[in-house]
Amino acid sequence: MAAFLKKYKRMILFMLVYWFICFIMLFADGSFLYAMLSWNTLLAVLPLFFIKKTEITCEQGKTSWSFLWMILWLLFFPNSVYMVTDFIHISGDKFLWIVEAEKYSPNRGVVYGTDIIIWAKLLVIGIGFIFALLVGLESLYIFEQNVKKKISKRIHWPVVLTVALLSAIGVYIGRFLRFNSWDILFRPMRLLKQVIAKIDGFAVQFVFVFFLFVIGSYILYKALREVINQKSDWI
Repeated sequence: MAAFLKKYKRMILFMLVYWFICFIMLFADGSFLYAMLSWNTLLAVLPLFFIKKTEITCEQGKTSWSFLWMILWLLFFPNSVYMVTDFIHISGDKFLWIVEAEKYSPNRGVVYGTDIIIWAKLLVIGIGFIFALLVGLESLYIFEQNVKKKISKRIHWPVVLTVALLSAIGVYIGRFLRFNSWDILFRPMRLLKQVIAKIDGFAVQFVFVFFLFVIGSYILYKALREVINQKSDWI
């Protein structure tokens, strides 16, 4: 834990600042949403911690522990991409509306909302989502690198695609069926029954679209990572 905190101290500091902002917004807006956002960012950091533990125990030759930490990483990884669904909480807010205007009027009848709270809510959700996504993609990158190094370079992309698919399924289960990552350990039969009962066309479409989102985000993340690394080498 100490080594993790030392390496990612800036990330942890950012998360604490984010929690403080959520605390302020909780009182300013009076919505429990901000407590949920704080909790979601914590859940998003756990996969990074778990994959680092997987890496360390694997290097120490503790195969059983390494496998356990990897399973925990896989179970909690969907939390890091889940936060994009929190944007649904702005659906009831009015950011703009149309009013009657004279023909050729420069404002075209569009009026933007001036309630700073709803704009602040949008930004808080957005910052939390970006933070959670980047932390999650970093954990996926570490996982992929270990697969290439410890197992085979040929299977790393099939493994990443599998993780993305399982993550998309996990997000659907979390958002629509309201199960948590740990329910697969403590309520597996109930979870399985609900998944089977709720499979329909929308579920398949949602999983497919979210699968593309995870893969697209990861490809972009890797591309940006390579550019940054190249720039660092040049400097």
